[in-house]
Amino acid sequence: HASSPCGPVQTTEGRWRGVFFVEMSVVIADYYYKESNSFPYLWQKRFFQLFKESTGNYILYRVKEGDGKPRGRIPIGKILSVLTSTSKPNELRFKIIIPNRTFYMKAQSVQMRKAWEKAIKDSIRQMEEGGIEKDMQSMMKKSIEDISTVQTMQTFISTVNNGMRFLNSILSTNEHFNKFAKHMNLNSYFDLAIYAPVFEKLYRDLHVKGAFKVEVKLENTSSLELAKERFEKFLMIVESHSLLPSLTSADLEKKVTSAAEQVLKLNVKFMNEAQKVNDKDIKDGIALIDEFFKMLI
Repeated sequence: HASSPCGPVQTTEGRWRGVFFVEMSVVIADYYYKESNSFPYLWQKRFFQLFKESTGNYILYRVKEGDGKPRGRIPIGKILSVLTSTSKPNELRFKIIIPNRTFYMKAQSVQMRKAWEKAIKDSIRQMEEGGIEKDMQSMMKKSIEDISTVQTMQTFISTVNNGMRFLNSILSTNEHFNKFAKHMNLNSYFDLAIYAPVFEKLYRDLHVKGAFKVEVKLENTSSLELAKERFEKFLMIVESHSLLPSLTSADLEKKVTSAAEQVLKLNVKFMNEAQKVNDKDIKDGIALIDEFFKMLI
């Protein structure tokens, strides 16, 4: 297989699975930098391939091209979102969000990043329109969620986290929020994300070994993005930690509801001030925070 710095690789092959022959093809392949999911969170060069397969699309990554055993697998059907890290036109970083983890990626060029974002989104769309594959995906998701109460709780937390990641992206991709934050005598736009400290405290109390440190190097991001990157790194780490053995689903729901109510109270001053500002983006963005946490009550 050859890497593809400029676009898709048209390689088709197959393999036997039980008595069925599974047709598969490599849609795109490149060397990417992937941030490790443990301290000190270094950028690691890995060879990524996006496969299209008759039973479901997925991404495999290896230390280098030609290695036999892959280091990891990302099922396309589990991807919740693909987001560019910032709104900068020359941004090389983006992230792939799945229920229990976020993959932080860095391309070698803007062209490569755009090619991969398009390929992944096209692959997701193909699976959603794929009939049998879509049914298999739904059945698989249901069976996973039904395995145990613990996994159901972890899925619930991941869903909440991905909602907060989405709100982060809304705040970070519009410079109006930074101006609004200054207007509110805050340091930066991420101070509007009042849910971050509330849910960080909650999660530290709910997880085993919750007193871990979170470090983000300034050289890997801008000072303006530091708080957001730290919170998203925190969410990624906390999703890999076990919940307290004594925690029940009823307890979790009650605690999340209480945290959401706290966020809504803190958000009132932003909601009131946003109504006075003649800026629809700010009004809609602050209202979106309000709407999301009302859904958790």
